[in-house]
Amino acid sequence: MATLLLRNGRVIDPVTATDAILDVVIREGVVVTVGPPPEADAAAAPPDSDVEVVDCSGLLVTPGLIDLHCHVMTGLGDFCVEADQVGVDMGVPVVVDGGTSGVATFDISRRAVIDHPDTRTKVLAFIDPNQLYLATRDFICHKLTIANDLKNLDMASLEASLARNADVVVGLKARACHVGDDQHSPFLEAAQQAGGPLPVMVHLGRFPHTPVITPAALLRSMRGGDIITHAFRGAGGMIGADGKAIPEFRDAVDRGVVLDVGHSGTDFRFKEARRLFEQGYRPDTASTDLNVFNIGGPVYSLAETLTKLLALGLDLHDVVAMGTSNVARVIGRSDELGTIAPGRPAELSVLRLRTDGPFPVSDGVETVQSPAALEPIGCVRAGQWVPSAGVASFAATGRTWTDAAEGEDW
Repeated sequence: MATLLLRNGRVIDPVTATDAILDVVIREGVVVTVGPPPEADAAAAPPDSDVEVVDCSGLLVTPGLIDLHCHVMTGLGDFCVEADQVGVDMGVPVVVDGGTSGVATFDISRRAVIDHPDTRTKVLAFIDPNQLYLATRDFICHKLTIANDLKNLDMASLEASLARNADVVVGLKARACHVGDDQHSPFLEAAQQAGGPLPVMVHLGRFPHTPVITPAALLRSMRGGDIITHAFRGAGGMIGADGKAIPEFRDAVDRGVVLDVGHSGTDFRFKEARRLFEQGYRPDTASTDLNVFNIGGPVYSLAETLTKLLALGLDLHDVVAMGTSNVARVIGRSDELGTIAPGRPAELSVLRLRTDGPFPVSDGVETVQSPAALEPIGCVRAGQWVPSAGVASFAATGRTWTDAAEGEDW
């Protein structure tokens, strides 16, 4: 494997508080040197060795972006997008499938996507605690009311799957359905019980056909380290009639519950985000929930989602952390992801910070002018340089999506 040299980039690493013009040398899939250009150049390789040089002058070099919530188990239903389409082709070396599959179909989905030799992106996953769950366009498991059927839970099988797939499963994704008591979800409880210390991601919002517990009950049920995805959606119940975050929300954050953007097509709103930001509640992580409904807008990409946070006035360093080091910590992978340091696996992203705007971005309802935008240039995946494909954005394409049907989140 040739040595790879990312030359003269602005390295931003939230873990080490680095923001400097540096060279990064990678060999055999591992970061070898991070340092000033003359020193790093000398360490790149012996004179007779092959060195692939990527000129990063004027570009950002960050730890590899990690999309905490997307749907990439293609072939399992009709809801997912290709892992590489939303991964390496968008400058994102690592993606986490957001619970597309339940236990019964996880192994075959793993073989078809995660372990498939043609998959270049590193794919990790949340698993639904139900035996049969698959995300589809028509919410089939909700339409057939098996998403809220206790017979769909088998704790022994769930625990066996978690053990068998521990190398790729980073947590569980619970749809907090109930079976008559809107204060208690046995599906969330099963996920927490089986997963132990693993985080449980919970969808904040509705599903057609199957009821979910109330937002306040959901917040009371979550442990420190569990994840609320769609935390900044409109009408999510996080803000009371007085315009303030409800006590259950404040208590959940104080316990260490993670606030994830989980944009999707209807689950992130600038208005709601502003109200929570003003009260000191900001995202810990900034995922997309990319799927067939929203990849053509309003979500587009992880870079576009991060740009929306810049548009709301968040600091660049904080935004980078929301897409890298914070995610690695939340999924328990800080030992291998989320920072750039010698000896670490080489997963990095290269982006252009554009300031020649303003750049319009949309949450699906409101359009905001951002003074800056993040444009993916490429990524390093397992030590290999992968240039980005052309990545769409609202600024380039304008509105390309249709509104969700009444009562549906997507």
